[in-house]
Amino acid sequence: KQWYQRRVAITAGDRNARQNLPPYMIIGAGSGIVLYLAKYSLYGLALLLGPGRDKYAAAAIEIDLGTVPEGKNAVFTWRGKPLFIRHRTQEEIDKSKAANVSQMRDPQTDAERCVNEKFLICLGVCTHLGCVPIAHAGDWKGYYCPCHGSHYDTCARIMKGPAPLNLEVPKHEFITEDIVIIGKED
Repeated sequence: KQWYQRRVAITAGDRNARQNLPPYMIIGAGSGIVLYLAKYSLYGLALLLGPGRDKYAAAAIEIDLGTVPEGKNAVFTWRGKPLFIRHRTQEEIDKSKAANVSQMRDPQTDAERCVNEKFLICLGVCTHLGCVPIAHAGDWKGYYCPCHGSHYDTCARIMKGPAPLNLEVPKHEFITEDIVIIGKED
């Protein structure tokens, strides 16, 4: 007899294992698929019931102003836009206060733009076409937008160029002298 013609003694336990293997594999694979689908269904449900992207985007941020050295400008990201925080020197403050507001395109006093005179907080988006200005540049050493030549002073007021308005000052509130919350809704 050839090797494939020989009868091997098969016990009842072996026969049972060989016959039950396909159902066990189907049950195992099916359980894995069900667990995978359950995981992503719960994940989708959590995203659906959680706060929307607009709530995250509208969130307020808290900034420690002690990290911004005097005479320097720091850039943060807030609501997807650059946020400029400038720690102004006494010379910059005096120059901004002495500026002739009546001659400006968008007249605003220094006090209207700066809650704390030491810090200017504004959005870093040029009001002409939405470019990002460069700090400590331009004719007034405030901000300069190289795309179309808009010049801003150290209080982010438009002084020269095509921009129609001053850089926007977002709503902000000082918690302490060195901590500010930007974008807090009432």
